[in-house]
Amino acid sequence: MNWKTDDTIAAIATPAGVGGIGVIRVSGPEAPAMVDRLFKPGGAKRLADAPSHLMLHGWLEKEGRTIDEVMVVHMKAPHSYTCEEVVEVHCHGGVMAMRSVLQLICDAGARPAEAGEFTFRAFLNGRLDLTQVEAVADLVRTDSRLGLQVSVNQLRGRLHDAIQEARDDLTQVAALVAASIDFPEEDVVFTQRGDCLARLAATRDRLAALLATAEQGRILRDGLVVAIVGKPNVGKSSLLNTLLKEERAIVTEIPGTTRDTLEETVDLGGLALRLIDTAGIRDTVDPIEREGVSRSRKAIGLADLTLLLLDGSEPLTGDDIRLLELVDPAKSVLVINKRDLMSRCEPEWVHRIGGQERVIISALTGLGITDLEEWIVGWALHGERPVVEAAMITNLRQQHAAQRALEAVLDAIAALENGAGEELLAVDLARALEALGDIVGETTAEDLLSRIFAEFCIGK
Repeated sequence: MNWKTDDTIAAIATPAGVGGIGVIRVSGPEAPAMVDRLFKPGGAKRLADAPSHLMLHGWLEKEGRTIDEVMVVHMKAPHSYTCEEVVEVHCHGGVMAMRSVLQLICDAGARPAEAGEFTFRAFLNGRLDLTQVEAVADLVRTDSRLGLQVSVNQLRGRLHDAIQEARDDLTQVAALVAASIDFPEEDVVFTQRGDCLARLAATRDRLAALLATAEQGRILRDGLVVAIVGKPNVGKSSLLNTLLKEERAIVTEIPGTTRDTLEETVDLGGLALRLIDTAGIRDTVDPIEREGVSRSRKAIGLADLTLLLLDGSEPLTGDDIRLLELVDPAKSVLVINKRDLMSRCEPEWVHRIGGQERVIISALTGLGITDLEEWIVGWALHGERPVVEAAMITNLRQQHAAQRALEAVLDAIAALENGAGEELLAVDLARALEALGDIVGETTAEDLLSRIFAEFCIGK
């Protein structure tokens, strides 16, 4: 990233489209002066004379021509999102109104902000660490209630605080090791050996507990990818519509209606489910249908969970058997559909498919859908209520860094217990501290920072 950090930037901070209010955010040393030259207050106070965070009513004008009626607020440094001088202009939310106000401010000297540049300045100025930066991005894009709660707690610094506690303990041990190296006659580490081991053990346990949250944290953050698969005309699209509670997919009695994957997201029990309705999987010579079948197979490989639909009103077919062999029993559930057409509670062939988890439903009438929804949530969360208020690892970057830190701490414990030299112990501690620094962004490489901020939208 080659962003300048000493100039003034501006961007539209609200989504594109028509709305009641649009917000243009301006950040940098010249932000108040730039807006003040354009702002004609409705009252006595000008922007420069107003207290911080006080909304002022007035108009934006250019060469005597009124551009829009606005509310303006000046957030004085360091009490702003970026810790810089920030001015927000609240104008009408039409596309042209927002673009006109932004262009007016840029004509006054501001530079159009890049995606994520406001948050980048907040990071550089110490207002946010890297876990909180990622939480900001997650808050913008989350599709679920639990994902929102996790992101808010990350933004409040839950993970940062847990990492800082671990760093504090490691720093104390590293200081004793450094003293032993500098003053070998004092033998500091030997005299404080019990305390050092206790601090390292506490750090080990803390990191192990954090790593245990990684799978659940990822699911709460990103949601669960669920592929709905089965042979043609088994009810996949009907199930998608029932779970979405809307007619999203075309449903007909003609086999092979769905030729491509269709993806939709629904909030289920607080989880974001990315449902993938796939083309029916069967042997076919139709080149278009064969491509749909190929994409269906890929969807199975990418999915966290596969719902394998079987027609409970008919005997098992060769296509069904091949699908049973294709899916991973640990990442799938058998959904026996068309309960409304079944003469018995279970089809007679159930005993032939072993003990794999199964739920019996009718996608047409909704019978058993609640059972299926509860099964999916229970499977995703391992039957436990997620403790979203606690510190939690929510992405692979954090997980890999925490794993490196734990491995270094385990090496440090072994070195201390085996009487290894202080220099080797110092190397292990430095590795652990560097890995923890990666999590919060103090030792993170610039190319990784670039990838993280590339995920942001303009205006944030």
